Amino acid sequence: SDIKPFVVKCMFCSPPSPASSYTDADASSSSSFIFNPVQPHWFYCKQVESKSVWLPFSIIDSLQLEETYNSENVIVRTDGGRYDVQLYDRQRTAVFWEEEPTEVRRCTWFYKGDNDSRFIPYSEEFSDKLEAEYKRAVSTNQWHRRLEFPSGETIVMHNPKVIVQFQPSSIPDEWGTTQDGQTRPRVVKRGIDDDHDEVDHLVFMVHGIGPVCDLRFRSMVECVDDFRNVSLKLLQSHFKKPLDDHAISRVEFLPVQWHTALHGDATGVDRIKKITLPSTGRLRHFTNETLLDVLFYNSPTYCQTIMDTVAMEINRLYALFMKRNPEYTGGMSVAGHSLGRTTCADLTQTSWLLFFTHVTVVFFFFFSYLQVP
Repeated sequence: SDIKPFVVKCMFCSPPSPASSYTDADASSSSSFIFNPVQPHWFYCKQVESKSVWLPFSIIDSLQLEETYNSENVIVRTDGGRYDVQLYDRQRTAVFWEEEPTEVRRCTWFYKGDNDSRFIPYSEEFSDKLEAEYKRAVSTNQWHRRLEFPSGETIVMHNPKVIVQFQPSSIPDEWGTTQDGQTRPRVVKRGIDDDHDEVDHLVFMVHGIGPVCDLRFRSMVECVDDFRNVSLKLLQSHFKKPLDDHAISRVEFLPVQWHTALHGDATGVDRIKKITLPSTGRLRHFTNETLLDVLFYNSPTYCQTIMDTVAMEINRLYALFMKRNPEYTGGMSVAGHSLGRTTCADLTQTSWLLFFTHVTVVFFFFFSYLQVP
């Protein structure tokens, strides 16, 4: 059977063309190639549908992390202030919500297999070894080098632009071929979309019934991340010129969560589980976690709990955001989904909004949108 290699990318040069392959022209050009130190970029690991996915920090965040690289006990704020990075521990933690810390890595070399949709960074130690071997190849102009590592990886450096990795079960010759087939380099995408640090507008998003927010059973944080990403893409596609001219900046979205407070020990709501019949368990669990939220909202006691939680959470997030962005002068909006829109509408009738000068309510689809200039 064909054994297909992984492709390795060193972030030092322009991406290869889709038909990149080793030719005599590459051999002649590699002889005049000058070694330039690799420019590291910082990545963080995130769990997406039970899979570990490595995502890049923005250029601004990566430069800040690189400037304080190797510093002990230094915390760098990233993602517009939504996350802090402990450089010494190589961990990324959320600021505005509860989330498991994730691993952070200083990345220079990456690989991608046939079944991978993204490039995966090597460990920092392994990347340093590859960089040293690459520097040696450029300095001596000796290519078609096969590098075998104790862990079983085999790296073949054809030229500065074509570098491949074979799985431990394959045995490539000095030209990088196997007995069963040719190697097939993959196209590598270079560069990342910049997440502008400046914020023009702040939107608080209030969820509806239940602990999950869509049919994929994703959390509020994940869904709000989607809103943020779509917003950035719209800026790039529809407002690129004013964005590049710094006439406008991005919109920040922050999740407002109240479900945990309602179903916590203080309210005693979850005591209903003790009298829930065991038959059709999944259906009854779904009902307890979601549909009952509507009934609880019709109760004056629990309705006040939900409204108080939403109001306090918005005020907490707003105070924390202003602390981390003291020069912010933009407006604030509140978007509510499902039961969240009813909660937001009811809050406009309370003293929660007395410190704002004007409130505009606009209804659209499943959301209510409250704009506070």
